Amino acid sequence: MRCLRLTHAGLVVERDGASLFVDPGDFSDRGEIAAAIAAVHAASAPPAGIVITHEHRDHWTPENVTAIREAALGIPILTTQATAETLAEAGIDGARVVLPGDRITAGPFELEFYGGRHELLHSSIPVIENVGVRIDDTLAWGGDSLVHPPFRADALGIPIGSPWSNLAQVLDFTLNAAPRRAYLTHDGILSERGLGLFTQRVRACLEQAGGELIRLPHVVKDPGARLEL
Repeated sequence: MRCLRLTHAGLVVERDGASLFVDPGDFSDRGEIAAAIAAVHAASAPPAGIVITHEHRDHWTPENVTAIREAALGIPILTTQATAETLAEAGIDGARVVLPGDRITAGPFELEFYGGRHELLHSSIPVIENVGVRIDDTLAWGGDSLVHPPFRADALGIPIGSPWSNLAQVLDFTLNAAPRRAYLTHDGILSERGLGLFTQRVRACLEQAGGELIRLPHVVKDPGARLEL
């Protein structure tokens, strides 16, 4: 399995001549999505599916999903009920609703879904659906949730700098999940110094449980770079 990042909260995974796009949100502009599509085609790994953890725009946009689907007609979109309805309203049909506990195949990828709810933003804002995904029993990504995964992840996304969490919650999540490896997400609104603070603290928590902080290369900075998991 080979991985690269999109800005803020998205990622792309490649395996066995196919790729999986996860949460291609609005921190990724058209140029970045085009670069990611070109990168997977250059690696002879065209898109085989799209996973969208929930309905917020920083995790998907109609333009980004349409661009990925135009590069690989008919690929499945796996998401929540509310997101599937919003996709349909945008003219994007055929999304498959997934629930925690579902196990689904998309191309060569074995997907296991978990979680179920978005973290609380504020008491005045309704809590929405959110599904995390584990890919090939290796890479786990919870979307906008700090729920303890029902497994010890080999590699887990740690959301930092999000408007629905604070540093203490992120560190507790890291300690409780105790992944073997972790990568940082949700850094799109952080300054360089803020990113450094989160990086330092998360790394220290990982080391307490014998874990390691890893970095997924960004598609715009180096389209040919991948992290092997």
